[in-house]
Amino acid sequence: MRVTRSFTLIALLGLLPLGGCATLVGGGSHQNVTVQSTPAQADFTIASSSGLQMANGRTPTTVRLPRKNEYQIQLAIDGYAPQTVALTRGTNGWIWGNLLFGWIIGFGVDFLTGSAYKLEPALVQVSLVQLNGEEYADVRVFDDSGRMIREERLLLTPLGEAER
Repeated sequence: MRVTRSFTLIALLGLLPLGGCATLVGGGSHQNVTVQSTPAQADFTIASSSGLQMANGRTPTTVRLPRKNEYQIQLAIDGYAPQTVALTRGTNGWIWGNLLFGWIIGFGVDFLTGSAYKLEPALVQVSLVQLNGEEYADVRVFDDSGRMIREERLLLTPLGEAER
């Protein structure tokens, strides 16, 4: 009888670190991100913040990315100005469930697996600008939390022509 109780206790303790709230119910360690463009069929490359290429292909599509990293998505199609979009890491709200159920072990599992984070935006929609002899740059300014606060389209001029 004592061996059975000990075995049950050891088995339960062994299962405890397998999941935190965000790991179990908050989507896990990976997230789907949808990449769309106008016009469609733009080539894209997704690179992690360390420069490692994580995915490539053509729009529209959905890719599955680890939540641990931040990413840059580069989109390009002939006759259009290339664009780059940032995927940032936010906090997955399910980690707060660890205050009730997972405690320290749950928080640890969620942060170690990347489940404590969510990628933003989960839907990337980019309108590429057609080149008509003039080139423009779409400039987006983000705050510290990764939210866009301003967007402008600037005409690119060769150095020296702006002074004329």
